[in-house]
Amino acid sequence: MKLLLKTALYLSLASLPIAIFGVLMLNWFIHKSTLHEIDELLISHFKVVQKRLNEFPPSQFNLLTIDDNPHLAIIPASINIQPYLMDSTEIDLRENHKTAIRVLKGSVVTPKHNFLVTLKQPYEEFEEIAAKLSVGVGLCFLGLLLLMLLLNFMVYRQLWKPFNGIIDKLRVYQINKQSETFFQPEATEEFNLLSQTLQLMIERIGKQFRLQKQFTENASHEIQTPIAVISLELETLLQSDNLPEKEILHIQKSTEALQKISQLNKSLLLLTKIENNQFSEAVAVDMSVLVKGLLNTYQAFAEHRGIVIKKEIQDNQYLLINPYLAEILVGNLLKNAIRYNQKQGEINCILHQNQLIIKNKGEALPFPVEQLFLRFVKHPNHPEATGLGLAIVHQIAEYYGLKLSYQFNEPENEHIFEVKW
Repeated sequence: MKLLLKTALYLSLASLPIAIFGVLMLNWFIHKSTLHEIDELLISHFKVVQKRLNEFPPSQFNLLTIDDNPHLAIIPASINIQPYLMDSTEIDLRENHKTAIRVLKGSVVTPKHNFLVTLKQPYEEFEEIAAKLSVGVGLCFLGLLLLMLLLNFMVYRQLWKPFNGIIDKLRVYQINKQSETFFQPEATEEFNLLSQTLQLMIERIGKQFRLQKQFTENASHEIQTPIAVISLELETLLQSDNLPEKEILHIQKSTEALQKISQLNKSLLLLTKIENNQFSEAVAVDMSVLVKGLLNTYQAFAEHRGIVIKKEIQDNQYLLINPYLAEILVGNLLKNAIRYNQKQGEINCILHQNQLIIKNKGEALPFPVEQLFLRFVKHPNHPEATGLGLAIVHQIAEYYGLKLSYQFNEPENEHIFEVKW
């Protein structure tokens, strides 16, 4: 969830309870204020009635008013009722329904009579006005909240524009292609500090990357040179006359060991280059042409081991990848299928619908499947292997986002490697 949406969500969650509480408090306050004003009006009216009853003789005062408000009744002189207020209801004759009223009752003593005075004041309309006012205030608050969220969104876009620019630069950042000044100074102090910190971090990472790259290249070159010299010397020694057969055997073993070291060095260098993103940008490679070419290349190797290669190649199967790494990917899978195949076995190579499937006959793995693509994990019956072929395949697939999978078909004793893109 984006920061803006989180801010809006938290602001809404915090504001809505406050708004609801505010509307309820406003309604309560209006209700109390209305009752207070009505009570004061009734008390004032009661005083007027009390004054008129004392000023005018009872014979001149009409006990029945048009709307029966106030209502006068003669009560015994011994009864003295202090004025009091209460809520009640009565039938509204105009709308024919019950309506809430406020009632004041009290006795008024005159020289001739003792009167019970009843005053009433409907206040349902005031309650309706209060409710409508509360709803209106609530709607105004929601409108203000929406306006505030809109303004917050506009301000957010402007204030966080430098931050989004930094993120965009980080997304396209490539360690082997960065400029000296990757981040420009910002006007906002916090974002400027972030830019400076990231700039220093990128410079340190770039320096470490260049040193590691230089060390890898130098180490590879320095290792390959003496290996080549030793191999040449051993070849020269093998051409010598009158060498005992035992010495020849030792020389051949030494040559094989040197070849393994050389291959191991090249494989480790390749893995390092892939991890460090040292290959050129990807291009659309026609995997159909590539697979057909590699199958022809390894045809003699497979026939020498009595292995039959079956293929189903669909044309125009393109993959966005570095051509050299594409060749390494397919080549390592094919060499693995040939090397670990059974005698007089077969290989099925299928390429269609953006997926490459290579199947070969063979016994089950002597180690857990989870270790298949790890470095230096190899079959105990093939100590001459480097244990890096499938690790390189996995690294290339991971680098380009390819889906590499393996399964073993036990009834058919068949290993199945699948690459999808």
